[in-house]
Amino acid sequence: MKFITGLKGFFKRPLYVFIISAFTLTWILIIITKYIASVLVSVILGLFIIIFGGSLLFFSLFLFFVSFFKQINKMKWWFFLIVYIISLILSLFSNLLFRSIFSPTSDLFFIITLTVNQFFTAFFAFRLCMNSSTKVDDYLYKKEKSRIVTRIIEFLLFGFLNWWIIRITVTFFSYTPTVLLVTVILMLWIMFWINVCLLGVAIIRLIITKEFTAYLTLFFLLTLFYALYILVDYLYGAFFSTESGDPIYIVSSFIIDFLLFLYILGTVYSRVDYIKSKIKFLNVETIALFLIIMKIYVQVSKIVPKIVTLEWQILQAGGLFVIFVFFNLLFGIHSVITHKYKKKNEKES
Repeated sequence: MKFITGLKGFFKRPLYVFIISAFTLTWILIIITKYIASVLVSVILGLFIIIFGGSLLFFSLFLFFVSFFKQINKMKWWFFLIVYIISLILSLFSNLLFRSIFSPTSDLFFIITLTVNQFFTAFFAFRLCMNSSTKVDDYLYKKEKSRIVTRIIEFLLFGFLNWWIIRITVTFFSYTPTVLLVTVILMLWIMFWINVCLLGVAIIRLIITKEFTAYLTLFFLLTLFYALYILVDYLYGAFFSTESGDPIYIVSSFIIDFLLFLYILGTVYSRVDYIKSKIKFLNVETIALFLIIMKIYVQVSKIVPKIVTLEWQILQAGGLFVIFVFFNLLFGIHSVITHKYKKKNEKES
C-alpha cells in the first residue's frame, strides 16, 4: 500500500526517526504517569515530560520555519544538534522562569491546534476506511469466475455485521446515563442518513454504469468502528471510569491514535511528487513537521492539569465526528462516482 512506501521513505531520514522516537517515549511516559501511586514521583515525571515534550515542540517549530527556506534533509547533523540543545534550554527556562508552553492558560492556541489535529485525523481516518474497503473489493473483483457471487456476499455480509453491531451498541448504551445514550443515538442517526445518501448515489451509478459498489457496506462498518472510537476516546473517562486510568482504555487509545498518526505521515510522504507539483510554496517536510507539531502540543497538553467539563468533552467528540461525517459525505460521494475497479493486469497501487 502507498502509505507503507511513504513510511519507509519517512523512516529513512534519521531526523524523523529521532522525532518520532522521542515523541513515542513522551507518549509512553504519559501513560506510565497514570499508574504511579506516589504523588512526588508523578509530579517529577510530569515535569520531565513537559520539559522534554517542550524541547521537542521547540525543535519541531524551529525546523518548521526553516523548512520554508531550506531543504531540511540536506542539512548537517551538527545543525540539528545545536537546534535541539537550544530548544532544550528554551523549554527548561520557560518552565522555570515563566509558564509551560503547554500551559492551560493558552486556551485559544490549544483549541486551534486541537481543531487542526481533529481535521487531519478525521480526513485520514476517512481515507483509511475508504481505502481499506476498496482494496478488499478490488481483490474480489479480480476473480472473474466468482466476481458477482463474492461481491454480493461481501455486500450482504458486511451490511448484516453493520446492522448487528449498531443493535449491540444501542443495547449497550441504553444502560448508560441518558446524556450519553442521546449522544450515541444522534451519532448513529446522522451516520444512517449519510449512508442512505451514499447508497442512493451507488444505486444511480449502478443503473447508469452497470457497476456495483459492493464495498460500501464494509466502508459503513469501518466508519462505525471509528465513530465508536471517537465516542470512547473522548467520553470514556467521564462515563465509564472514575479516574480515566483504566489500562485497557489508555493503552488501546494510545495504539489506535499512534497507528493512525503513522498512517497520516506515511500517506503524506507517499504523495511527495503530487505535493511538489500542486503546492509550490510547501514541501513534504513542512507538512510533516506541521502535523508533528500539532500532535505534540495536543498530546503533551494532556499531562497539564486542567478541568474539562462534560459539555466540553461532548463538544470535542462532536466536533471530530462532524468533521469525519463531512468527509464521509463529500468525498464518499466522489469516491463512489469515480472509483475504477482494477483488472487482473493492473498493478496494486
